[in-house]
Amino acid sequence: MHTIDAIRSRRSIRSYLSRGVDRDLLEQLIWDAAQAPPPRRGQVPWTFNVIEGLDRISVYGQRAKRYAKENHPDEPGWEWAETPDFEVFWGAPVLIVVSGRVEDCCRAGENLLLSAHARGLGTCWVGSPLLWLRNPSIKAELGIPPDLVPGAAICLGYPASIPEATRRDWPTIIWSK
Repeated sequence: MHTIDAIRSRRSIRSYLSRGVDRDLLEQLIWDAAQAPPPRRGQVPWTFNVIEGLDRISVYGQRAKRYAKENHPDEPGWEWAETPDFEVFWGAPVLIVVSGRVEDCCRAGENLLLSAHARGLGTCWVGSPLLWLRNPSIKAELGIPPDLVPGAAICLGYPASIPEATRRDWPTIIWSK
């Protein structure tokens, strides 16, 4: 798959087959993610925590939702925590948490999304569990280094269905002279 095709055809997958993903393939995805440019030459600014298993991930999603419901800031955007049928991790068999500085996690996360798509896997970058994932006790439970911040949570697996592309408006471009 060509890079431009991958960028333009990747979709957020919210329905997965229960089938797991081979460890070798997960390692290749993470290696591709780690090709993102680091802030300084020779630096490895992120870690990747791989969580496998439908039941385990589902329980983590329930815990993240309950935590968000009880601890979210008093601002818009947290309605999902009150929605009974909202699934935080969309039934994915794999969850990858990228931790580091948020801007570094974003670079690596996008590489991971595109690599997975090019290899026939589906992904969904989820922001809803980040409040929970950044709690020191949860970081310790999941083995996330205490000095790093979870910046990306990515659901991953074989797609059960792929949504149609949504129409996108051309972005605003401001040319500075």
